[in-house]
Amino acid sequence: MQTVARHFNSEASLFDARILKIVPHYREMLEALAAALPRPSRKKLRILDLGCGTGAVSFLVKNRFPNASLHCVDLVPNMLKLAAGKLRGFSGVTFEQADLRAYVPRGRYDAVVSSLALHHLATDAAKARMHRKIHRALVPGGVFANADITVSARGRLQAYYLAKWAEFIRRSYSEADIRRNYRRYQREDRPSVLLKELRELERIGFRRLEILWKYCNFVTYAAYK
Repeated sequence: MQTVARHFNSEASLFDARILKIVPHYREMLEALAAALPRPSRKKLRILDLGCGTGAVSFLVKNRFPNASLHCVDLVPNMLKLAAGKLRGFSGVTFEQADLRAYVPRGRYDAVVSSLALHHLATDAAKARMHRKIHRALVPGGVFANADITVSARGRLQAYYLAKWAEFIRRSYSEADIRRNYRRYQREDRPSVLLKELRELERIGFRRLEILWKYCNFVTYAAYK
């Protein structure tokens, strides 16, 4: 995790521009996540953003729910600074630097959101521990909305996913860049098999699951308590 932190801390200022060239249909993926949240109402929603990065998801959330109280958590100081700048026009936003491996949410939330963060947890067991903490933090009827990278259990299909990913990155970067991106992916990322992760969420106690958006190995899903 410290390798991941160093990487993102050094490249935080480049993140927003690069992510659009590395993650296919990134904006659609996040818009699907925002659509999973409760409909706007007079209620002041409480929302937790785990691994908030530069604040892309939080910015969407606050535009949709300007009266929501939003708590943003990330390991990387430079990411938190950028998120604070992006969200400076909104009230009711707080920030916390924390390692998600040890982080325990305080209080209760109507929604927990995360984007391209939880795949950095090293094992399925570590992800399951985080999912249990999220489940406990949600109020009844609350939602966990996650946009992340996954893998296929079938090697042939996973090879297709990786080829399509490389095809997308090739629009903006060289073959050397693609190889460098893939080496970083192998070194830093630990995505889970999607169906295995969804079954684990059901086992933990989430009562309804929805696949909101999917493109190859990138997915947005919602799990409702």
